[in-house]
Amino acid sequence: MSSHLSRRSFLESFKRVSLAGVTSRFNPSFLNFTSNSVSMPLVASTMQPTNEKFVQPQEVLLWERTRKEVREALQSRNLKAAIVPTGSTEQHNEHMALITDIACSTLIAQQTALQLYPQVTVSTPCPIGYSPYHMARKGTLTLRKETFLAYVFDVIESLRAHGIRTILVLNGHGGNHGILQQALPEWRSQLGITLDAYSYWGGYKDEDLAKFLTSYKQKLDGTLKTIAQQSAHSHASENETSLLMAAYPDRVRFVTLEEYDRAGLNYESDMSPAVWEYLKPFHSQRTTNPENARDRARQEQALLATAEKGNKLIKLATSYISDKMQQMIQATEQGVPWPRINRSTQ
Repeated sequence: MSSHLSRRSFLESFKRVSLAGVTSRFNPSFLNFTSNSVSMPLVASTMQPTNEKFVQPQEVLLWERTRKEVREALQSRNLKAAIVPTGSTEQHNEHMALITDIACSTLIAQQTALQLYPQVTVSTPCPIGYSPYHMARKGTLTLRKETFLAYVFDVIESLRAHGIRTILVLNGHGGNHGILQQALPEWRSQLGITLDAYSYWGGYKDEDLAKFLTSYKQKLDGTLKTIAQQSAHSHASENETSLLMAAYPDRVRFVTLEEYDRAGLNYESDMSPAVWEYLKPFHSQRTTNPENARDRARQEQALLATAEKGNKLIKLATSYISDKMQQMIQATEQGVPWPRINRSTQ
């Protein structure tokens, strides 16, 4: 891209987000998110309205509550469900913090819980996921599939033991999605609760995103010519960069393509034997869609990002997950088996 974007226009979007923040579905005014998200890595810190009262954002976060507060919420039967965020600690190109995926899923979980307050709590997130294919990029951490699933299952089982019968696993990392879907039938059988797993982007449709995301419009128009450009939009590009700029602008750095090219990055060869062990299962994918070209395409598309676009993405994702959560709570209360027939697999 980005002959049409200047450093000034990119940085101006940071200025706007510091004044605007994330739009709430239940409040037409903008919500302000703290710019100091490093000290509070996964949460917002301002007051925001829910229904007819103001609710401190931390009030829906399980790890911020006391045992007395949790006990009383359960005894009152106001607390009906929990969301377990999952994500990753992995590279997001040159410009985004490694915490991106888990920060995004926790954000959407928190926004959902605030909309449905006081029915939903957000469990402590699972911050590392299945990311072996990114191990060529420094900083990435990865778990074995069985380790990841064991962690998530144990969290769910703990919540169930406390009496929570409706649990939604909210995923923020693509590598976790299929693993969670495969595990769900056995988990439901073992636990006997209303249980499901969704990725927060499951409610996104390309035709809707194309209305405000340039890279998606180019994709549908057929103007993205290479495989690298066509596949770049799913990671660290315009989509995720916009979302992070809206919620956590201090986790995004401005990196020009000139700076990127000067770094001389190579993710196709000259890796250590230890790294190659992680990459071997993905050899065919790496050869049909070469890593270096796709990595640069992501960096280029990221320059299209703005906080305003991120606000729209957050609103869409929160609406989608809130709807799923409400359906699940209703199913539990009515004694209806879950999942219902023809449910989405997103």
